Amino acid sequence: MVLQKKRPPLWITLGAVLLFVGGGALAFWATNRRSAWVKALPAGANAIPADAVMVVALSTDEGQWRRLRQFGTPATQEQFDQVLAQWRDRLFTQAGLSFGTDLQPWVGPEITLALLPAMDNSGAGNSTLPVPLDSWSANLVAVVPIGNISEAQAGLGNRLVEAQGVGDNPYRGITIQQLEGQPDPPLYTAVLNSQLALVSAQLPLLKKSIDAFRNSQSVADRPGFSKAFEQLGETRSLARLYLDVPTVVQALANTADPPIPSNRLEALRAPRALVGSLLLQNQGLHLQAISWLDQGSQVFNTSNKADQMPQRFPANTLIMASTGDFQQFWEDFKTGKQWLALTPIRPEEITLALQSATGLVLEEDLLPWMGGEFALGVLSPPPTANRPETDPVLPNPALALMVKTNDREAATATLNRLDEVMTNRYRFTVEQADLGGVPVTRWTAPFASLSLAYGWLPGDVVFLTVGNGVEGLIAPRPNRSLAEASAFQTTTGQAPRPNNGHFFIHLTDLAAAEDNLLLPPLPTKGLLSAEAIDAIGVTATVLSDRQVRYDITTALKRGNRPGPLPSGQPQGSEGKTVPPETTTAPPEAAE
Repeated sequence: MVLQKKRPPLWITLGAVLLFVGGGALAFWATNRRSAWVKALPAGANAIPADAVMVVALSTDEGQWRRLRQFGTPATQEQFDQVLAQWRDRLFTQAGLSFGTDLQPWVGPEITLALLPAMDNSGAGNSTLPVPLDSWSANLVAVVPIGNISEAQAGLGNRLVEAQGVGDNPYRGITIQQLEGQPDPPLYTAVLNSQLALVSAQLPLLKKSIDAFRNSQSVADRPGFSKAFEQLGETRSLARLYLDVPTVVQALANTADPPIPSNRLEALRAPRALVGSLLLQNQGLHLQAISWLDQGSQVFNTSNKADQMPQRFPANTLIMASTGDFQQFWEDFKTGKQWLALTPIRPEEITLALQSATGLVLEEDLLPWMGGEFALGVLSPPPTANRPETDPVLPNPALALMVKTNDREAATATLNRLDEVMTNRYRFTVEQADLGGVPVTRWTAPFASLSLAYGWLPGDVVFLTVGNGVEGLIAPRPNRSLAEASAFQTTTGQAPRPNNGHFFIHLTDLAAAEDNLLLPPLPTKGLLSAEAIDAIGVTATVLSDRQVRYDITTALKRGNRPGPLPSGQPQGSEGKTVPPETTTAPPEAAE
């Protein structure tokens, strides 16, 4: 029997948001250009072992990184520059190299960094043992394309000597070298041919990469890898990435406190991998990614039914999450197929809380009629009117839920039962109202401390709001919808329509919002705060029964014209470079 997986795991997209925003720092001084023989794939993919955990190909175009440095406020720009300078020192200065002098004249359009599994005692990689987060940088292999062989020979050729203590050198016909006079531990290099070189601080990993190149058993030979990159199409991106999903999921689970049980992660491991292309745009960054399933019984349902909800929410919506089928979403959540499996939220706790509060059983009383498009949003609360300044203003939740029902009669019966619960158990006042032709039922708590409301919109869409006056933001319809808002268009406009659902968050408005109980805490400083980011939009679209596309756009605020990066790290008393970890960053960069 073929299992249907109707809802793709959106956790990948959220994880990808953190990856390209936080990982952008790594990208600046690691450079890249496409090898002519395989433009669709990251440079040197045929020399990266097939069990690579992560591959990131980074553009060597300094103009692109200069444009990226224009985003943010003066404080976040300074912080980002400090991070870039630290990575420059780690990757080049401490190795006795200058990017501009020693590499830039000959390097290709991009440099590819591969994170490999930790090596066990036998010298073999064990992909079931993810690289510890505190030592991952030691397990990198850099694949450096050679764009100009004569410049490479002139710049570094006379500084390379045969590596000491390697044993079998040449290894498989390839000489392993190191920079002359380089302090311990050495940085090992191997020139594979006139177009490609390898660099790593780990000799076993370097040899493993040579094996992959010689045996044609690289990540490029993994099923689905080449096809996915070809579908992305873009070859002039700021960065391109590959993730081995099962290994990354396990690494995330291991870092959770407490650790997440393995049985909650099994379905999340189903996608074999994810590839993505990160593009620099006028208003920020756009990541297009594709994940796929291995051959087997599990497939995606190819219907994309989410296309209405952005038109039904108001333009000043702060957070909105939607899905094309709530019944399937809940089933996937319950069985651990949703990204929520990586959080402390448990479906059984939600079910129990609902039953305790209302007497309704979610699977019996609600799910049967919730088979259509679903959305949940946090709105900007309406202004408080006619309230004396001396009276305390209670926070207003401003929560809105909508679902397109597949059984209006059953939904109406459930809502009538809720009317009785609110009246008899909680002593709410239940009254009818009309909002521009939309019949609305209001539940008002004693002393008017809280108001809830529900009603029906055209197309058999039922809505429920929490908060005083919030129903007026929804019915009869918003004066200006979320779909028309510039931030939403910027962050979701490149995604296909219809699709499988959105996640949208407007960080700038969220930071400025007041009088709302449901707003999550936000970082007020730093690269991942509303100080630097305006909005984020994530969209999932099913491409086929084995492929899902993700579009993630981060709208960034624009800052000042960037100047030079901070100077290199200070020299110690014996002339050795002080590691970045031991230096004290300026207060702005340390936030």
